[in-house]
Amino acid sequence: MELVTFAIQKNRFALAASSISQVLEPSAVTPLPYAPPDVEGLVNVSGSVLLQLNLALRLGMSAGPTHGSGNLVVVFTGHENIALQVDRVHNKINVDESLITRYAATEPRKLVCGEFALNDGVVLLLDAQALDMRTLDPRGVPESGGGLMGFDLSDETRDVALQKTDVQIATIAVEECGEAYALEMSQVHEIVQMGPLTQLPGASFEVAGLMPLREEALLIVSLGALLRRPMIGQAHFVLVVNVQGIQLGISVSSIHGIEQYARESIQGLEGAEGAQLEGYLKGAGARVGRITGLLSIRGLFSPQTLAQYQRFLPRKNTSMQADLQRASPATRRMLSFRLGTERCAFPLLWVDRVEAYSPGVNLPDGDEFLAGVIQVKGEIAPVIDLRRLLGVTAIETSSYVIVRVQNEAWALMVDRIERVIDLQESDITPVRNQQNDYMNEVGKLDGELISLLSLMPLTLAAKRQLK
Repeated sequence: MELVTFAIQKNRFALAASSISQVLEPSAVTPLPYAPPDVEGLVNVSGSVLLQLNLALRLGMSAGPTHGSGNLVVVFTGHENIALQVDRVHNKINVDESLITRYAATEPRKLVCGEFALNDGVVLLLDAQALDMRTLDPRGVPESGGGLMGFDLSDETRDVALQKTDVQIATIAVEECGEAYALEMSQVHEIVQMGPLTQLPGASFEVAGLMPLREEALLIVSLGALLRRPMIGQAHFVLVVNVQGIQLGISVSSIHGIEQYARESIQGLEGAEGAQLEGYLKGAGARVGRITGLLSIRGLFSPQTLAQYQRFLPRKNTSMQADLQRASPATRRMLSFRLGTERCAFPLLWVDRVEAYSPGVNLPDGDEFLAGVIQVKGEIAPVIDLRRLLGVTAIETSSYVIVRVQNEAWALMVDRIERVIDLQESDITPVRNQQNDYMNEVGKLDGELISLLSLMPLTLAAKRQLK
């Protein structure tokens, strides 16, 4: 059985490798109203908003690492992806099933489901399905509404709802102008607290102004004004969305939380194409009896409206792709990762996607560099083990970086993906390497040296060996 091991306060735990899709550095967390203590809030992971849990608290331990330390582990519970805060992820191991002591199955499922011995110590095996966030109970929900999952402890419809067909749509439920609205989670890139605004003379009435977000200017648009509702109260949160390549912020009064529905439960509207609302959802939990409007991003922002907004936007905020094409030659955007203990990087423009590690198929006449082939979204990709190619001792195997060269996909095996970085040309130094042609530059970031790899020699060498 393939497992990923990690540490929490000097204790070791493991989850099935098949349930883990990403291991990341911590990022900013948006607190979630009415959440239980082990729910830290919402976190933006690769453009998706996920619920983040502190696994130490869930296990009944004291609070785990503070924000900014440790690792985030993205886990699929069998129903949705969540992010777990842990102290440190160790490695990926294979354990014979016969060596695992399984605990008796119970309902509801227990988080700790077994144990096994490893290096004279005991590792506790966790059940990813026990982390299903549909089982989370909100705390302190007022009568006016709210709730982590749209369910209240006293809500008799909760069990019935959970027994219905699999949920097919996850939404962020918000409150604005005294009404409840929802956006599909896939459309929301990030949730942040409202900050100070700079007014924009000449902007249309719904534009609240520009707000700084990580040293960039974000155009904030009031949801209530867009819907032409009488304004009640102040906006406290901003939903960051991307509309046709333009990043915008939608201000709302409050966040109810994540709510999930069967898609067939949406009450569609006749002739709703181009309308601000796609349909309606029945209120959940403390909001039973209150209709929730399902918002349409395209209906809220017409092409004409976006064209008006563009004159207030900084150039690099108008299109991510255009931004990459017009990027200053003084800066390189790169994907950083670990090969053993070495930190490496190569250009982000080469990266097609990142995939969780899964065993490949060995080639009958393969060699030490080609580790086989894998199937990625219906396409066969040769696997290159970068550790072997560069003579680095592997520590863990967690990811493939899928690159595309001359329209051919290649899967590069790495120990751990880190993050996207921007390197100044002034911090990059050419080096002479007599051992190989794959690393001929070194970058410096935050006092640490990063080996910059050239993908062309890697793929050309692999092609010659594949023939």
